[in-house]
Amino acid sequence: MVVLGLAAFVWQQQGGDGGGPLNAIAQAAEKTEGETGGRAVMRVLVRSPGRSEPITMTGWSIFNAEGRTREVLRMPNPKSDGTVKLETVTDGNLFYIRSRLFGALPGGSEWMKLDPSLGQEPETPAPADVDAKGELELLESVSDDVQVVGRENVRGVPTTRYRGTLESAESDSASAPLQVEVWVDAHELVRRTRLFQPRAEEGGEESTSIDMRMDFFDWGIDPEIEVPDSSEVFDATPLAEEQFSSDD
Repeated sequence: MVVLGLAAFVWQQQGGDGGGPLNAIAQAAEKTEGETGGRAVMRVLVRSPGRSEPITMTGWSIFNAEGRTREVLRMPNPKSDGTVKLETVTDGNLFYIRSRLFGALPGGSEWMKLDPSLGQEPETPAPADVDAKGELELLESVSDDVQVVGRENVRGVPTTRYRGTLESAESDSASAPLQVEVWVDAHELVRRTRLFQPRAEEGGEESTSIDMRMDFFDWGIDPEIEVPDSSEVFDATPLAEEQFSSDD
């Protein structure tokens, strides 16, 4: 998630001392890290060249102190005019995914399991895909232009709104800068994050733009999140490992 990755960078640069927006975000990340769990709702808008209307995805998630997350995302069905649901359960480094987009799974399984580490011991635990404790770990760097841009209520909670620019790990002059915004409440808890990459010119044509917003609430809960039973799971990790090996 956006908040903690940014904090790791900021804390390293600031040494944990000083004030200003960067240090405020670092303190918010540290405070958020100490929460047992919470809930989030999300909205993603994808605008592609040649499409008059954006692709809209909405969903919710719930996460706990054990590193487990459950998420439901609804998106347009590429095979019809309707929508399709994608469900995921994250358990540490393991991902369980269920959707009728996948069609019939071997053995009549309902869920597909994937270990992104492909059986290798990861150097650090993989962050949950939507909880605020992991989002900032995705950031490679952040510019020093983080600033306060206003004060707003998020779901009825007063917050301070910060904005900055994220630098890509691989420089791509054809892509527009990725903007990040973070809303932090008076208790130094993250209440909203927004990632926005506007369209940019690529060879005379506009690129795809992405606008992702997540609202966090119910901080302090510790919900029980069950992992799918092994009898309902197809392990796709060996297939992914085989594909990865063949690409080398």
